[in-house]
Amino acid sequence: MALQYVSIRVLNMEESLKFYTEELGLKVIDKHSYMPGEEVVSLLDEETKQHLNLMYYSEDCKLYTPYKLDGVELDHLMFVVPDAKKKFQELVAKGAPVAWDLVERDTPTGKMAMGMVKDPNGIWIGLRSQTDNK
Repeated sequence: MALQYVSIRVLNMEESLKFYTEELGLKVIDKHSYMPGEEVVSLLDEETKQHLNLMYYSEDCKLYTPYKLDGVELDHLMFVVPDAKKKFQELVAKGAPVAWDLVERDTPTGKMAMGMVKDPNGIWIGLRSQTDNK
Protein backbone atom coordinates (compact mmCIF):
# COMPACT_ATOMS: atom_id res chain seq x y z
CA MET A 1 0.00 0.00 0.00
CA ALA A 2 1.29 3.50 -0.81
CA LEU A 3 0.23 6.94 0.37
CA GLN A 4 -1.02 8.67 -2.77
CA TYR A 5 -1.67 12.24 -1.62
CA VAL A 6 -2.67 14.50 1.25
CA SER A 7 -5.67 16.85 1.09
CA ILE A 8 -6.11 20.01 3.10
CA ARG A 9 -9.16 22.22 3.49
CA VAL A 10 -8.61 25.80 2.45
CA LEU A 11 -10.46 28.94 3.41
CA ASN A 12 -9.71 30.78 0.18
CA MET A 13 -8.81 28.78 -2.96
CA GLU A 14 -7.29 31.72 -4.85
CA GLU A 15 -4.93 32.67 -2.00
CA SER A 16 -4.04 29.04 -1.37
CA LEU A 17 -3.30 28.38 -5.04
CA LYS A 18 -1.06 31.44 -5.15
CA PHE A 19 0.85 30.26 -2.08
CA TYR A 20 1.36 26.66 -3.18
CA THR A 21 2.16 27.46 -6.82
CA GLU A 22 4.03 30.75 -6.63
CA GLU A 23 5.65 30.36 -3.23
CA LEU A 24 6.28 26.60 -3.11
CA GLY A 25 6.52 25.86 -6.82
CA LEU A 26 3.84 23.18 -7.06
CA LYS A 27 2.08 22.75 -10.41
CA VAL A 28 -1.69 22.47 -10.93
CA ILE A 29 -2.44 19.12 -12.57
CA ASP A 30 -6.23 18.85 -12.15
CA LYS A 31 -9.29 20.80 -11.08
CA HIS A 32 -12.57 19.02 -10.40
CA SER A 33 -15.60 18.68 -8.17
CA TYR A 34 -17.59 15.64 -7.04
CA MET A 35 -20.55 17.64 -5.73
CA PRO A 36 -22.09 21.12 -5.66
CA GLY A 37 -20.17 23.60 -3.53
CA GLU A 38 -16.90 21.69 -3.66
CA GLU A 39 -13.67 22.72 -5.40
CA VAL A 40 -10.71 20.38 -5.62
CA VAL A 41 -7.36 21.42 -7.07
CA SER A 42 -4.65 18.76 -7.36
CA LEU A 43 -1.05 19.96 -7.22
CA LEU A 44 2.21 18.20 -8.03
CA ASP A 45 5.77 18.73 -6.88
CA GLU A 46 7.53 17.86 -10.13
CA GLU A 47 10.80 17.05 -8.38
CA THR A 48 9.48 14.62 -5.73
CA LYS A 49 6.25 13.59 -7.54
CA GLN A 50 4.32 14.21 -4.30
CA HIS A 51 0.70 15.34 -4.63
CA LEU A 52 -1.33 17.79 -2.56
CA ASN A 53 -5.05 18.42 -2.96
CA LEU A 54 -6.58 21.72 -1.94
CA MET A 55 -10.22 21.25 -0.90
CA TYR A 56 -12.71 24.10 -0.66
CA TYR A 57 -16.30 23.62 0.56
CA SER A 58 -18.85 26.44 0.34
CA GLU A 59 -21.43 26.74 3.09
CA ASP A 60 -24.07 25.02 0.92
CA CYS A 61 -21.85 21.94 0.34
CA LYS A 62 -22.83 18.84 2.29
CA LEU A 63 -19.21 18.45 3.47
CA TYR A 64 -18.96 22.00 4.83
CA THR A 65 -17.94 22.55 8.43
CA PRO A 66 -16.82 25.89 9.88
CA TYR A 67 -13.12 26.54 9.36
CA LYS A 68 -11.28 26.64 12.70
CA LEU A 69 -7.91 28.20 11.78
CA ASP A 70 -6.18 26.07 14.39
CA GLY A 71 -4.27 23.52 12.33
CA VAL A 72 -6.96 20.85 12.15
CA GLU A 73 -7.70 21.44 8.49
CA LEU A 74 -6.32 18.07 7.31
CA ASP A 75 -9.08 16.68 5.10
CA HIS A 76 -8.10 13.07 4.41
CA LEU A 77 -5.32 10.64 3.56
CA MET A 78 -5.58 8.70 0.29
CA PHE A 79 -4.02 5.29 -0.26
CA VAL A 80 -3.58 3.49 -3.55
CA VAL A 81 -4.65 -0.15 -3.21
CA PRO A 82 -4.98 -2.93 -5.79
CA ASP A 83 -8.79 -3.10 -5.46
CA ALA A 84 -10.46 -0.16 -3.68
CA LYS A 85 -13.94 -1.70 -3.82
CA LYS A 86 -12.76 -4.91 -2.15
CA LYS A 87 -10.71 -3.12 0.52
CA PHE A 88 -13.52 -0.63 1.21
CA GLN A 89 -16.02 -3.48 1.67
CA GLU A 90 -13.58 -5.37 3.93
CA LEU A 91 -13.04 -2.38 6.21
CA VAL A 92 -16.75 -1.56 6.43
CA ALA A 93 -17.50 -5.22 7.23
CA LYS A 94 -14.98 -4.97 10.08
CA GLY A 95 -16.84 -1.97 11.51
CA ALA A 96 -15.08 1.03 9.95
CA PRO A 97 -17.60 3.87 9.61
CA VAL A 98 -18.21 5.03 6.04
CA ALA A 99 -17.04 8.60 5.48
CA TRP A 100 -17.78 8.66 1.72
CA ASP A 101 -19.54 5.92 -0.21
CA LEU A 102 -17.62 4.06 -2.86
CA VAL A 103 -17.54 5.84 -6.24
CA GLU A 104 -16.66 4.05 -9.45
CA ARG A 105 -16.22 5.93 -12.72
CA ASP A 106 -14.56 5.78 -16.10
CA THR A 107 -11.59 8.08 -16.61
CA PRO A 108 -9.71 8.93 -19.82
CA THR A 109 -7.15 6.25 -18.95
CA GLY A 110 -9.30 3.50 -17.43
CA LYS A 111 -11.61 2.83 -14.49
CA MET A 112 -11.27 4.42 -11.08
CA ALA A 113 -12.77 3.28 -7.77
CA MET A 114 -12.59 5.35 -4.59
CA GLY A 115 -14.23 5.29 -1.18
CA MET A 116 -13.43 6.59 2.30
CA VAL A 117 -13.79 5.21 5.78
CA LYS A 118 -12.99 6.73 9.16
CA ASP A 119 -10.07 5.53 11.24
CA PRO A 120 -10.50 5.03 15.01
CA ASN A 121 -9.83 8.74 15.52
CA GLY A 122 -12.39 9.87 12.96
CA ILE A 123 -9.76 10.73 10.33
CA TRP A 124 -10.96 10.06 6.80
CA ILE A 125 -8.92 7.36 5.05
CA GLY A 126 -9.34 7.13 1.29
CA LEU A 127 -8.89 3.97 -0.75
CA ARG A 128 -8.35 4.36 -4.47
CA SER A 129 -7.58 2.01 -7.35
CA GLN A 130 -7.15 2.65 -11.04
CA THR A 131 -7.22 0.12 -13.85
CA ASP A 132 -5.62 1.35 -17.04
CA ASN A 133 -6.93 0.82 -20.57
CA LYS A 134 -4.35 -1.10 -22.52
